[in-house]
Amino acid sequence: MRPVRVAVVDEHEVFRKGLSSCIAEDPTLEVVVDAPAGPLPEPVDVAVVSAHAAAAEDLGCPLVVCGGGSGVAPQPAAGSRVMAVLPRATLTPEQLIGAVRAAAAGLRVGDAPGGRPGDGMDDRRLRVLQLLAEGADTMEISQQLRYSERTIKGLIHDIQQELGARSRAQAVARGIRRGLI
Repeated sequence: MRPVRVAVVDEHEVFRKGLSSCIAEDPTLEVVVDAPAGPLPEPVDVAVVSAHAAAAEDLGCPLVVCGGGSGVAPQPAAGSRVMAVLPRATLTPEQLIGAVRAAAAGLRVGDAPGGRPGDGMDDRRLRVLQLLAEGADTMEISQQLRYSERTIKGLIHDIQQELGARSRAQAVARGIRRGLI
């Protein structure tokens, strides 16, 4: 399976290089464009962009916008698909990578207010949710955490219930939105 091809477009070089470095740490993602502005020289699966870059032009792919921190989607260029808006000031590598993966899978994610179901999830369930976000299946999670597959299936069911999700993918998306992973 080929890595997700990612463009990082941000007018601030230090921030852009930091984003590229975080993304490059994940073997399932590949930064193929690192630029201060569009257009993109080659097709990509997802673009991680500043709010300014999102508004400047349609880059022809799903966007993960690193905004000013309000969590409010910027006014994107016509035709753009903003899949996630992440706050620049408090962004973590895990949130960035999770949002890029989710956008590549066609899922919309973003900040959600605190105090919602799932915010008090125990460490074991959080670890299972994190492994799901990394693409692990039930057997892989079972082997890594040394629990039976039946236990892992039960934990996944509990996670979906806590997050009000109908599927594993939706649980991952909701976990990302709530900053759990």
